[in-house]
Amino acid sequence: MAGKNVIVFPTDFSPRSKSAITWVQQMAAQLQAEVHCIYVVEEPQIYATLDMGPVPIPSIEELTNSARVRLDAYVRDSISALGIAAKGAVLVGRPSDEIVNYAGSHNAKMVIMTTHGYSGVKHLLLGSTTEAVLRHATCPVLSIRTT
Repeated sequence: MAGKNVIVFPTDFSPRSKSAITWVQQMAAQLQAEVHCIYVVEEPQIYATLDMGPVPIPSIEELTNSARVRLDAYVRDSISALGIAAKGAVLVGRPSDEIVNYAGSHNAKMVIMTTHGYSGVKHLLLGSTTEAVLRHATCPVLSIRTT
């Protein structure tokens, strides 16, 4: 696939994320690019609970397999159905790091992602994957604010 333009489109499968597909479609046509739709699985964290006993958590393999099924359907039904050349990739790690690394390793022309546009305490508590990608990506990032 040498020489093929790539747009990275991270998703969390939310309606908010899906609202960026119009932009993805427009930019893919403009750049004659293939869209790499990615989903990042975060490693499960084990937190102490009060007298709840053992709490079963899914394995990374179970999480990635489940994500792969959802992502394949999402790419097929939401992106490829619009005539956009697309493929999916499931990654494991911290979302902002994985998005930046994936875009860099695939020489992406652009990352397109949504943001809530939180500020103040909400931003402090929830953080911003989009903000971290904006700060560290080596390609342009189109940030689409949603509510």
